[in-house]
Amino acid sequence: MAAESGLRSNVLMELRYRHIMDDLETGTIPVAVRLEPRSHVGKKAAGYTFLGEGSSGFLKQCIGEGIFEARPDARLIPTSYYSIWAATHRVSRRLGLDPQIQTCHGFRKYFQNALDDAKVDHEKKMIIEGHFAGTRAKHYTDRDVEQPRDVYRRAYPFIRLGVDEPVQSRTMNEIHSRRFVDLETRLNKQRVLEAKLTVLEDELNQVKSSMLKLEIQSHVQEERSHMGLV
Repeated sequence: MAAESGLRSNVLMELRYRHIMDDLETGTIPVAVRLEPRSHVGKKAAGYTFLGEGSSGFLKQCIGEGIFEARPDARLIPTSYYSIWAATHRVSRRLGLDPQIQTCHGFRKYFQNALDDAKVDHEKKMIIEGHFAGTRAKHYTDRDVEQPRDVYRRAYPFIRLGVDEPVQSRTMNEIHSRRFVDLETRLNKQRVLEAKLTVLEDELNQVKSSMLKLEIQSHVQEERSHMGLV
């Protein structure tokens, strides 16, 4: 949820089922995180963001397993902040990550970098991240949720994490596990490359359109000049 939404940990810990209920129950992906207006105000305001297929799938699984109830005030993360902090740092050590990495903040940084890689329009990126200074976000309302949803949907291949495979211990199935993880990694890289190709094709079309306009303008000017000489 942290990696797919870019929300700060304090906001994530306070999320209730009502914040994602509308889209989760209708099966709308990505799922809009509909926070109260006060959450979008201040120096560390929350952005108008979403949860992708990974998070929504886990949330449905949690409801099915009774980890939290599908009622408006139910907390999506029914545990303490310390428990989450301890778990992420424990996994960080097992993975051998640099101990200087701020694990929780790292998820938000990952999200921001993913939007950059997807070449999201700067102002739209700021609105999704919650950086409202210098944007028109003060005029934004919940009715406009479809605008950033389209942006998020297009950027999702860059945001998506490969978290479907379980962590494997060194067992007799290690070779098969490694092959599976390697294949999944290659597929994820292919999805990212395909998304980048889509972005480049759009940029190329924009360049072609601009060049065509310039050619038309040049031709019109030549015709006017010729007529003037006649």
